[in-house]
Amino acid sequence: MALMKILLILILSLGCFGVVAVQEKESKTQPKEVVLDKDSQSDKYGEVAFNHENHATKKYSPDGQSVLTCVECHHTDQPAANLKAPLKTSERTVVLTKEALAAADAKPVKTCRACHLQAGDDSAPLPVVQYADKPAPTKLTNEVAYHLNCNLCHDKALAARPALKGKVPGSNDCLPCHKPAG
Repeated sequence: MALMKILLILILSLGCFGVVAVQEKESKTQPKEVVLDKDSQSDKYGEVAFNHENHATKKYSPDGQSVLTCVECHHTDQPAANLKAPLKTSERTVVLTKEALAAADAKPVKTCRACHLQAGDDSAPLPVVQYADKPAPTKLTNEVAYHLNCNLCHDKALAARPALKGKVPGSNDCLPCHKPAG
């Protein structure tokens, strides 16, 4: 009987490890929290806990007046006509909303890492954009995409609402978001 208990615990443990190790590339369920950069290549900065629920339900727009829309991060989840340069890829005929995602025939939402791979991962082509203020095209690895999106929004919020200084990290404040590596 003791051997069966040990075997059962071992099987359950391995099953749990498999669930934790495999990250879904798309989902129809909004996560409460997401861990970004689980496999950071930095020896200084580790993973980032991102509270998706807060960003999707609270007035986190830069001016603090509205809830962020889904397409502010999930930029491909809107019709092509809505895309603003340098965005090029559209995967929906309607703008992604909580209600649109709930529709029975709705496509799941891709995670950032479905397109924005880690530097060195050649399993799919990386998105590349040409910014007007940069001489060379920019490869949008997961690190570049996260930092551009997160830092731009946080910096806009700090500029619009100076009272957030010290409460919301800006583009030069790494450790409030990143756990120390190691």
